[in-house]
Amino acid sequence: MPESRKLYRSEANRVVGGVCAGLAAYLGVDSVLVRLVFAALALINGLGLIIYLIMWLIVPTESNRELVGEDAFRANVDDMTKQVKSLGGSIKNAPHSGVIFGVVLVVIGAMFLLDNFVPSLDPRLIWPIGLIAVGIYLLLTRRR
Repeated sequence: MPESRKLYRSEANRVVGGVCAGLAAYLGVDSVLVRLVFAALALINGLGLIIYLIMWLIVPTESNRELVGEDAFRANVDDMTKQVKSLGGSIKNAPHSGVIFGVVLVVIGAMFLLDNFVPSLDPRLIWPIGLIAVGIYLLLTRRR
């Protein structure tokens, strides 16, 4: 009888919640590929973020595979809370985090202003142009 595979969130290869690494192991593909798919879906219509969060809530970790139902859900919520607090602390303590957050707020505010003052400008063009500009800046100012 063939061995049944089960989907678990990875604890060893996690970046945030372990969803992508666990799904990659289940499918037998590279975790970077799964992360790229989730990122693309998140950028296109936000669906990737919703699927990721749902999977984070319902798929157990490797160490909690024996938990089912409400117990598994509670363990996942506790894990999610711990990871979000850890991520928030690392962002807060990162050098220049206030500057980066300020730049993000300025860019979002500028997008809203441009939409009001230049109504013929398609807002879908702002993100690609901004990403290209940031990429060019990073390439030109990188340390060798």
